[in-house]
Amino acid sequence: MKILRISRVGIVAKPNSEEAARVALDAGRFLSSRGIEVIRPAELAKADGCGPNPPPADLVVVVGGDGTIMRTAQMVGSTPLLGIKVGARGFLCETIPEEAIATLTRVLEGKTYLEYKTKLSVALKGRQLPDALNEALVTSARPSKIIRFSVSADGKTIHRGMADGVIVSTTTGATAYALSAGGPIIDPGLDVIEVVFVCPLHHGVRPVILPPSARVEVTLLPGSSGGLLMLDGQVSVDLEDGEKILVEKSRSPAVFLRTAPVDFYDKVRKSLNMGFEG
Repeated sequence: MKILRISRVGIVAKPNSEEAARVALDAGRFLSSRGIEVIRPAELAKADGCGPNPPPADLVVVVGGDGTIMRTAQMVGSTPLLGIKVGARGFLCETIPEEAIATLTRVLEGKTYLEYKTKLSVALKGRQLPDALNEALVTSARPSKIIRFSVSADGKTIHRGMADGVIVSTTTGATAYALSAGGPIIDPGLDVIEVVFVCPLHHGVRPVILPPSARVEVTLLPGSSGGLLMLDGQVSVDLEDGEKILVEKSRSPAVFLRTAPVDFYDKVRKSLNMGFEG
């Protein structure tokens, strides 16, 4: 296990949640009692991972669900994250409120290791957008409307057609929206880029798994009447017909602090209510 030297810890809590605020306060008090400097989101926001200065925190404790973690990951770059699950979805979280202090104790004792997760670099019209931990979604800007699109990888066309949307996902995102749209569960040991078509007009269209080196281009074709680009459900950008979105593996991974190995498939079964037969 890797010993992470920790002197400053950022704490981010899920907005408008009394439970998250309480757990965050308890965690902050515990860390302060151990001589750790605790910093808050306003200061963390200065560290977007893109500037010449290193992030101000050695670790960021995120109290909330997967949405809070994804928002924080966009804010702090590759600073290690430790999630405390408060909410319905906490697939990326390390612990629960009842075990938070015990987990933080293990962290301060150095009984941890780092887990690296690929993020997606997304560019539109030459402008770099925030990295996505789960997925980039191209969909219609108007409910019930479909889009016309083409998808290529390294210059080779994968599909050209109509659908409710196109998802470009990481391995991490494979158990999120991509799974709901019909994509497969992908073992976390595989570093891939997945393309999933949301309700395609032709039922024969299937998800595509690409190597991590692939450069994926999604073009919104004329006749779509505009579209919307969503990154992790957190960032949205309006699209015009003819615009191209370039998606590829980011140079900056998301980093999670772990205190104990997890059985991925056991976690998937419990999170998705997948039972055993026989």
